[in-house]
This record gives sequence, C-alpha cells and structure tokens, in this order.
Amino acid sequence: MAEIAHIPADWQRQSWPAEEEFKRTALVELGLLEPASRTALFETPGVTACPLLQDDRQPHLAAEGPWLFEVTFESMAELSAQDKLGCGLQAWIESRMAISRLAGQLAPAMVAYPAGEPPALLRFYLSRVIRQLHAETQADWHRSLFGGIEQWWQRGDDRGWQALGAMPVQEPLESPWQLTLSSSLYQALHGDPEVRTATRLLTQQHPDLFAGVCACARSQRVEAALLAATEAGLVHRSERLAYVYRRLLDQVR
Repeated sequence: MAEIAHIPADWQRQSWPAEEEFKRTALVELGLLEPASRTALFETPGVTACPLLQDDRQPHLAAEGPWLFEVTFESMAELSAQDKLGCGLQAWIESRMAISRLAGQLAPAMVAYPAGEPPALLRFYLSRVIRQLHAETQADWHRSLFGGIEQWWQRGDDRGWQALGAMPVQEPLESPWQLTLSSSLYQALHGDPEVRTATRLLTQQHPDLFAGVCACARSQRVEAALLAATEAGLVHRSERLAYVYRRLLDQVR
C-alpha cells in the first residue's frame, strides 16, 4: 500500500496483524463529511459501523456525531482510494474488543461532569483534548476510558498520526463510569476562549474567510492570526479581532 496521509505510517510499513482478534477502528465525526462521503463510508465493503451516541431525544447527535468504523485490510485499502474522510477522521484505535464493546466503553466520555457545573457534551476525541485526558493517569476514570486499548493514534501538528503512548495494563472496569473533571482541566480542554469566540464570530459573520477551509482547520488559522496580533503589540479585543479579519482576508485574496 502506498504511503497514505490519513493512515498511520507505521501501519503502512508493517504487515497487517495476523491475529483475527486484533482490530483497527476509525473514529469519524460524520458532521464534518460531505453527504456523498458519508454514503461511501457506510457502503464500503468490509466496514462495520457503530455510533458512539444513541439518544432518541437528540437524533442529530447520532446522525452527525462520532461513529466507530472497524476496518479490514481490504476495506482500509478501499478507504485509502476514496481519500474523502478529511478532517472527519479523528482517530485510529487498535484494540481486541468487539466494536460494540469499544463504543460502549468510549460513549461515557462524550459527557463531561465538571466540578460545580452541569454536565456538558465534550468532543473528547479531538487531538488536543485526548492528549490531555491521556496525561491524567491518576484520574479514577483513566482506566475506564483507555483500558483494553492497545494504541490510540491521533493527528499530529504536521497532519500525520502520532501514538498517544502507553495504555493502562489493566482491563477497563465493567461498571458504568463518568468523566469527572476539575474546573481547571475542563477549561483547559476547551482551549483558549479568545480563539473559540473569534472563530465563531468570523465564521458566522464572514464565512467567505474560510472558503475551502475544512472546519477543523479554521480555529488553527484564527489562533495563528491572534498570535501574530500579540506579536504586533495589539491588546484590545476589537483591535485584535480586526487584525485577525484582515489577516485572514489577505489569505483568501
């Protein structure tokens, strides 16, 4: 198989695992895919799909939220040929668990329980978020989230794939679990509030600034522009936002 950007390079340099119980699973956020790409993904022969969220009260969460897609060697080759997953592909997971069990284990991480605040949905699988969660090795939920997983591959800063690192030796706990977070960790998982606010405002008011830019890259562009505003000595919110607007506008001209 030729080197493919959306598959970990290590997999492409090694033979496919001979053990039948060893599984490779893609975590894909459907809302970031074009409708045709979603259809092609579900119709790929050899792919087994399972949603992470099943809530009859909010059907859009299943329709547009994260799904697990277990692949075979043949179906991975087919997905590579399509090359349409883009930023919808959030992670690759190696484990020996059946896909339904893996989905059941990961599903509780979709809801965070921050100290002193009501529960809130959390895109725990985003690279910057999963890295911070993986680092919380002393948390009582760490084994419940990562136990039984051989390796979790997340997107690196160079758009390649990086392994999170060592996983818990113990199997995951069978009892239901919750992602309880301190206030400081919860805020850190959400990233810089200025970046979030500026990205939301500019996307709503000036969508042309992000023409042809996938959703996952928008905040990165805004963050880079805000950093440049800081280096330029701008302090006031309105000045910084105007600077970001002009900088992004120059990029699309």
